[in-house]
Amino acid sequence: MAVPLSAQKLGRARRTFNIFNLFNSFSFVFVSGSIITLFALRMGAQNSIIGLLNALVYITFFMLPLGKRLVKRSSIIKVFGVGWVVRYIALVPILFAPILTAKGNLGLALLFLILGTAGFHIARGVALIGNNPVLGLLSTGGGDKPRGDQGRYLINVSVVNSVAAILANIVLAFLLGQQASLWTYAIAIAVGIITGLVGCVFLFKVPEPDAFSSKDEQSLWDVTKQALQKPDFRAFIFTFMLLSFLSGMGRAFLPVYAKQVFAQGDDAIMVYSIVAGLGSIAMGLITRLVVDRLGSKPLFIIYSAIGFISFLPIALIPSSSAFMGAPAVIGLFLSVVHFLSSFGFAGEENAAQVYYFGIVPKERMLDLAVIYNLAYGMGGFFGSFLGGGILQIFAGLGVSTAGAFRLYYAAISIVLVLAIYGMRNLPHMGAKSVGQSLSILFSPRELRAFDLLTRLDQSMSANEEVRILQELSKSDSKLTQRELVEYLHSPRFEVRSEALRALESIPELDAETIGALIHEMKTKVYSTAYVAARILGKQNTDVAIAALAEALDEHDYMLQSTAMVALARLGAREYIHKIEEVVRSVENPRVRISGAYALELFGTIESIPTLISCLKAEDRPASVSDELVLTISGILGIDKEFYLLYTEFLDDRDSGVAQLTAHAQDLPLDAARLETWLAAVKALFAPTQNATPMARLLLSSSKITGSLLMLSDALLDPKLDYAGFNFLCAYVAIHIENLKDY
Repeated sequence: MAVPLSAQKLGRARRTFNIFNLFNSFSFVFVSGSIITLFALRMGAQNSIIGLLNALVYITFFMLPLGKRLVKRSSIIKVFGVGWVVRYIALVPILFAPILTAKGNLGLALLFLILGTAGFHIARGVALIGNNPVLGLLSTGGGDKPRGDQGRYLINVSVVNSVAAILANIVLAFLLGQQASLWTYAIAIAVGIITGLVGCVFLFKVPEPDAFSSKDEQSLWDVTKQALQKPDFRAFIFTFMLLSFLSGMGRAFLPVYAKQVFAQGDDAIMVYSIVAGLGSIAMGLITRLVVDRLGSKPLFIIYSAIGFISFLPIALIPSSSAFMGAPAVIGLFLSVVHFLSSFGFAGEENAAQVYYFGIVPKERMLDLAVIYNLAYGMGGFFGSFLGGGILQIFAGLGVSTAGAFRLYYAAISIVLVLAIYGMRNLPHMGAKSVGQSLSILFSPRELRAFDLLTRLDQSMSANEEVRILQELSKSDSKLTQRELVEYLHSPRFEVRSEALRALESIPELDAETIGALIHEMKTKVYSTAYVAARILGKQNTDVAIAALAEALDEHDYMLQSTAMVALARLGAREYIHKIEEVVRSVENPRVRISGAYALELFGTIESIPTLISCLKAEDRPASVSDELVLTISGILGIDKEFYLLYTEFLDDRDSGVAQLTAHAQDLPLDAARLETWLAAVKALFAPTQNATPMARLLLSSSKITGSLLMLSDALLDPKLDYAGFNFLCAYVAIHIENLKDY
């Protein structure tokens, strides 16, 4: 069993790696991507050279097998760190390109640029073998038990990278200006080399991810064959490679598109890079909230679709249209394209990485990381390289620059649609559907709930947990129950209570949550069991009903009381007799009140004798007797107006009788019947009580029902001496026609 890092060590390791990523991502903008493209364009390079330079980015991933061999002779962190240092040193020849260009040696200058870029990415590829094991260690903590924040941490790394990249792009935009000189580019690259080397200092301080490397000596070819024999991994890796190919074709030439079609300056290109960085950050902030709860597959598909949407306007909107004439419109158009492209394809790559960590066992993380990165590298390399060649062919055929880009991005969009359609066959791994995920992503309520869950995961005290759980109970989100169930295991009563309260706000619970509530009800008697029973009373399932029925025999009076009401709310009529038995046998006031209310919810006239028998009990609290009287009125269907009159009667007996008399006189009663009733009331509430006239009056109606017989018999029973019951009978006598027909 793997020993996980302690919470303190894991926190320190994550902070150290984040600092490394800040320096590394800041540096990367200064030495790779758009700045290399712009540098080459300033030197006069053609699209084929631009395509080659962008393709060299992906040569990184062909060097991973060499990195894997080195790891067998050394530690992962040492290979990772030394390779990272070497990649910056490899960039030094690029700094001499301005000198060579000034002397007229353009070909040699471009060669230095190509060699420096190639050396950078070759060394990066050797070192990158350590990236996935390190991410695996820091996202899981190194233990066998999965962490609930694994996906969120991986996205946090992406957000850190994007923030640093935006900062670097802002600095570059000011540094380059409209038309930067070659020396300006060289200085910027030198800054990138220095900051990158500073970041490497922190990389060497990251713990060694021993558990994330295989112990066997299998060759890469054997590992690849074994991995590709598994349909799930095979489907994922080929889909990922195709998307990398299309992303490489499309994203690599967005700066060229902006420059050649719309004549945008170098500083504008860097601004678009900043906008693209904002797209990555926006993606990260959203994804970190939802990836561990929605699953990576729907996000994989959704972000790929957003990438498709980002390319579609380039294929459909002619650059020569009147709509695209204004500089502001051009700037807005290119900003939207860059934002959506980065949002979509960066999101797709992040979702793919989370998906990869979900399907690969950690002992295969190092070996299969080679395949994963090779797929990414091959797709991106051929996409960028072929993209430059295709654009060069279009130019050779006499197609206009704008027309060539429209055809180019139209072809990419068509293949993207086919790829996205094929992604539906990828294994779900317990993820939500795309439709469900979209509804959540567009729901501020659900995103707010997920944000609260994130804060709950990071809470450091029981008081903080209670406060956040209280906020969650107001969110009405249906998707928080899995995380809330975990807090039912808290040793703090208040935390469990608030978690249950939050669960109670969710109208429909899944089977796993219902099972957890049943466990809570059975194991937390005399504390939170009754709350769990109350929630189960809203879940109309056989297993919930059976568990609530068992709780009727519990000695916990709160649980017993709540279970009776819950069964009544669920309409479990087969337990009416059991509830009647509990009401008769248990003298606890709370149990009798709750049992009476449950019988009222069932509304069965056969329960009235049970309620009347409880009214005969000696030394009963008045509150219990009043509940029993009101319950009988509820079963008879006359509780609404009776409740107000009965409240007045309890406050002042004489006033209550007077109010009842006034009420009777307002009814359309026969004069003789009213006179008889008034006489019966006077006898019933006289100092020397005589209930016989009222009992006879109840039976004098042409509509004699079982309920009237029960009430009449009870009135004459000398053991039932409660004025509230007499008041009920008096009210019934003038509302016989309104009684439920049983």
